Amino acid sequence: MESTAIYRKPKKWIAAALGLLIQPAGMLYVARPGWAAAYFVLALIVVLGNLFVLRERESAGNAIALIVAIICAIHSYRLARDYRALKRPWYSRWYGLVGIVAAFAALALGTRAFLFEPFRFPSGSMTPSIEPRAHLIVKKWGYGNYGTYGVHLMRTGMSSEVQRGDIVVFEYPEDTALSYAKRVVGLPGDRISYYNKRLWINDQEAPLRPVGDYVHKDRPIRSLQYLERLGDREYPVLIEPDAPAAVALVKAFPFKERCVYTAEGLSCRVPDGHYFVLGDNRDNSNDSRIWGFVPARNILGKVQYILQ
Repeated sequence: MESTAIYRKPKKWIAAALGLLIQPAGMLYVARPGWAAAYFVLALIVVLGNLFVLRERESAGNAIALIVAIICAIHSYRLARDYRALKRPWYSRWYGLVGIVAAFAALALGTRAFLFEPFRFPSGSMTPSIEPRAHLIVKKWGYGNYGTYGVHLMRTGMSSEVQRGDIVVFEYPEDTALSYAKRVVGLPGDRISYYNKRLWINDQEAPLRPVGDYVHKDRPIRSLQYLERLGDREYPVLIEPDAPAAVALVKAFPFKERCVYTAEGLSCRVPDGHYFVLGDNRDNSNDSRIWGFVPARNILGKVQYILQ
């Protein structure tokens, strides 16, 4: 005999709470799968709008999300109050809701941990390639360091090739709880030299040509902008002519004996299993010149998209 629980009306307070916290779940609880799909699509639109349209106005995006949640809570409450169906479908019961929410959570976490993960870039060290507060979409599959929200799920060997010129996100060697984004300029075995603000790789100078001055968005000053080329990749860098060429405040780091520092810059031989990274804002970047090499196991992934 079927349980009488499946004939009970949904509780109004539960419907309102679910509608406020997890909008599609609130609609499923009152047996409205069409509305659940509509609110799911609306939630995606809000998220994408925050990424692409409201990047500089986080408070506006949060306000829109709150308004949608309140509307859904009221909507769910009214549908529960006016519920007329004789039998509750499986997806409106507690076990159905838990299963559906768990499946979507696992899908979202799996995507972030193994495929693509968004990062917020707070600093100006990669200007002009990456503006402060830009959103980065990072490809993680193939780099062997899988996890999300600070939790490591799996480590494997790296199957995707890291190339010179790639922008990678990695765990900061001195504090792996922090994530940095820099440009790879040195591969294992390379000799990297940075003298008088010019980059040399294996005794070959990276071509550098001037382009128009760069005007900073967060302050009314200009910087000299150049295009630097590594192989077939060309990217902009900023160089301040008045900044000293010597690297200041060099820290102790593993394999520091492979580097030689002078008044004109430095030269390093990259050890096996490590990479040398620089910020594109060359005179305003905390990078391998200061704290050393990035171990391959620290790399989280390659920046695939930059949402300025």
